[in-house]
Amino acid sequence: MKIPSTLLLLAVLTFSLSTRAGPPSDQSINQLLQLTKVDKLADSVFTQMDGMMKASMQQVTKGKPLSAEEQAIMDKQQAKMIGIMKEEVSWNKMKDLYVQVYRETFSQEEIDGLIAFYRTPVGRSFVDKQPELMKRTMTIMQQRMGPMMQRIQKMSEETALEMKKAKAENPPGPKTN
Repeated sequence: MKIPSTLLLLAVLTFSLSTRAGPPSDQSINQLLQLTKVDKLADSVFTQMDGMMKASMQQVTKGKPLSAEEQAIMDKQQAKMIGIMKEEVSWNKMKDLYVQVYRETFSQEEIDGLIAFYRTPVGRSFVDKQPELMKRTMTIMQQRMGPMMQRIQKMSEETALEMKKAKAENPPGPKTN
């Protein structure tokens, strides 16, 4: 009788380990998303993107002041772009995708570990500081974007000149069969 009880214990352990290592439940993923305040973080991204777009618009105009009419047009376009982004990547539209990606990426054991971490004071502090962390990161990225965009613009102009030169040196000839 000892062998069957050992097999039963082994079967129970195997089953419990395999279910913990399996895909996480939607309920646990939703709990993690709630603890990490992903919905609020997504909202703060829109605010930061708005600032980045304003900075990009200034780069487009090369710092030249715009007339009141031009500024109104630019502001209107920017508001429309932010509106489209908010509509297309709103939390309501994205939540199910987040759940799917988390389910495909993490095991139940990993989700449980993350939930345990985000319930700690350090985990809550990390979540609370995420918006500021992202804001500072975006500021750094904006600073890097200007020089990068200038280099890309220069490279594009050089490529256009090379293409123009190549066409002039090698005009397309008549088609031969």
